Amino acid sequence: MEEQLQQQVSYFLGQWGWMAIAAFSVMMFRSTLEGILESLKIFLGNDLNTDDVVHLNEKPARVVRVGIFKTIFFVYDVGCANGQPYVKGGRKKAIQNDKLKDYEIEKPLPMLDLSAWDDCKEKDD
Repeated sequence: MEEQLQQQVSYFLGQWGWMAIAAFSVMMFRSTLEGILESLKIFLGNDLNTDDVVHLNEKPARVVRVGIFKTIFFVYDVGCANGQPYVKGGRKKAIQNDKLKDYEIEKPLPMLDLSAWDDCKEKDD
């Protein structure tokens, strides 16, 4: 009985085991290919560039380097003294490019020059 069970298991693995290995290989290849494509989109795109100042999960940060597989940020620690914010330190953070979608990254816009609309008070009155 036990010998017959061993024969059936070895026959099943021999017959269908290659399919399991092939399916596993295809899934690994697919996830690797997806990761590489996500990384290339960040590396070749213009969304993040070196020296960009961003908010990384609501903390101020600067992009140090955008590589093919990972992006390096310098995340600032901000303190407050006498009612004024100051940079009290920071840390370097490396994030895989295909994992950047899991982070909230915002680029603050530069201040808008509204001097051309200084006469808007006169128009409103």
